[in-house]
Amino acid sequence: MRAVPLAERADGLATLRQIETRGYLAYAYQAKVNEATWLRIAVGAFASRGEAAAFGRVFAAAEGMDFFVTRAPIRVLPGAGELDFVVTPSALWVRGGDGARKVFTFATEAPNDGRLPAAILPELSPDSDAIAFVYDDRLYTATVDGDAALALTEPGAPWVAADTDYEWRPGWSPSGRYVAFLDQAFWEYPIELWVARADGGELRCLACNRDGQSRVRWFVWHPGEDRVLFVEGFAMGTVAVGGGLYSAEMDGTVRTVIAVERGGKREDYEEIAGPLRIEDGFLHFRRVRWLDDNFEQISITDDRLPIGRL
Repeated sequence: MRAVPLAERADGLATLRQIETRGYLAYAYQAKVNEATWLRIAVGAFASRGEAAAFGRVFAAAEGMDFFVTRAPIRVLPGAGELDFVVTPSALWVRGGDGARKVFTFATEAPNDGRLPAAILPELSPDSDAIAFVYDDRLYTATVDGDAALALTEPGAPWVAADTDYEWRPGWSPSGRYVAFLDQAFWEYPIELWVARADGGELRCLACNRDGQSRVRWFVWHPGEDRVLFVEGFAMGTVAVGGGLYSAEMDGTVRTVIAVERGGKREDYEEIAGPLRIEDGFLHFRRVRWLDDNFEQISITDDRLPIGRL
């Protein structure tokens, strides 16, 4: 709808606020044009250029503003009841029904995080009526009701962050009552497994750096919602790709399902790796064995265990 040089972002953001007050889903993002950085102010999220152009003509006639159609770094997650969560570089919106409502603002100044929206790790609940996401080292949830997003954690305790080198996502429990997540998910950091009530009522650690050097790599909820299955391995160094398979109950009791095999010889060493998934009554995972003494080549085989044994 409008683009201004980044040096004039105050003027562009004033336009953004003006459009938002009129009830439009609007957002700002930075874009490179001929080696210069511009701030673009955009309106709407559309599945095709034709749909966007049709809206643009109606918008221009109603608001007296010119428009142009271009791709924008946004993500639309279909929600329940014909509502959508729209993740833009500057805010999270709930769209549908009689309009759109902004439920969380990512940046009060000109947005400058080119990784958004992927960097917030957005994850829909099982019924698609809520979304969990990470921003500014905290975990949040938002619902299709359009109310303001709810913070489930405080800054730094636990430290909830997205790292491009350590992939993970918040994990909803089967009923949508809880969200599991990782604390300080960075390479060579001790990484803990936590659970929060989706409504903000409770926060607890299930696997709390049990030996001072371990990190949780992957996790998945048991269908009974009374425990979380996870892979935990050694935090320091880059050789370990997985670890042992464990089960954590909601009171923090941890049980070993498959221990890491660390024999005296390299060929006797085996790890469990993810991603973990539950399908057709089985927990699916991978087994990893090293093929050389320099720990550079690995053998990966798929395996599974009946849920009834977990």
